[in-house]
Amino acid sequence: MSNLPRARAFGLLAPLAVALFSHLGCASFTIRALDDCVRLGGLPGPEDMVLDASDNRHPRLLVSSQDRRQHDPMGEMLEPGHIYSVDLTNNLAPIALPFVERDDYPFHPHGLDLVEVNGGQLLYVINHALKNTHSIEVFRVEREQLVFVNRFWTDALISPNDLVALPDGQIYVSNDHLYKGVAALFGDALSFGWSNVVRFHVETGRWIVAADGISLANGVEVRENRLYVAATIDEGIYVYDRDPLSGSIGGPIDFIDVGSGVDNLIWEDEDHLLVAAHPDLFAFLDHLESAENPSPSEVYRVNVRTGNVERVFSDDGRLISASSTAISLENRLYVSQVFEPEIVSCSLSLQ
Repeated sequence: MSNLPRARAFGLLAPLAVALFSHLGCASFTIRALDDCVRLGGLPGPEDMVLDASDNRHPRLLVSSQDRRQHDPMGEMLEPGHIYSVDLTNNLAPIALPFVERDDYPFHPHGLDLVEVNGGQLLYVINHALKNTHSIEVFRVEREQLVFVNRFWTDALISPNDLVALPDGQIYVSNDHLYKGVAALFGDALSFGWSNVVRFHVETGRWIVAADGISLANGVEVRENRLYVAATIDEGIYVYDRDPLSGSIGGPIDFIDVGSGVDNLIWEDEDHLLVAAHPDLFAFLDHLESAENPSPSEVYRVNVRTGNVERVFSDDGRLISASSTAISLENRLYVSQVFEPEIVSCSLSLQ
């Protein structure tokens, strides 16, 4: 989910409530439970995750973990973040992967992506090192450690949320907001489209805007000649034309209406995206302030060829709050969340 401004003076939200309510409407919500659900704990704020199936005998999740509620008086995160490995064939106990050859620069991870390059794997991670200083870190993935490779800094990373990287070095990053504070809140409430996607141009080494006018750009994914961008406020996925060779992006050619506050996008197969979503953004704002306030969770399966949208999981927030990423493997669904220290694993019957 986004880097939503922390409204410690929660009254800031009051003038926006009517506008936001009228935009989103009053969504109906029903629970769609799955069988045999278990919680995998020990993972503070597991907002994003990827599947590492390089060892087919021991597939695992690589999880971006950060306590996202605890801040110092200046608004900086108090606890360092980690990348956890969760082996899906053993006891599911998370293991924090140590960094090798990395300096002591602060590490507070958010979105991440795993890319196969020259027979190995690179993990790209958005790092909110400081409140107003963001970077993308690149690691070579080994079974028991992450070896630091590179760090990207650019003014184009205004409020980076998610990213997708490609083997040729192209990177697409969503900025969920272009402004801070009250301006960001008004932009969300009135659906001003104040967010964008930027891309790294490999040949020039420059960052350029690839897509804009999006209301809270969130998860991003690429498939050959298409770029997919989750728009949380618009409750759907924008589809953009993409030149596979240059990486340049044309205007939006389609919009897939999901009908919920979409978050991260993960490919399930060639045609389907698994999409975690927030059906009640008011509840999400309450949950941001306190774990005592549950936020409903949903997961959708979206066919990008036909536009068909199927809800495969929903919960009122008591099992899992503020779902952010969903991954399926061998008839199991794994769902992460923005704040609470658990991933949920449930039995899943694929259709």
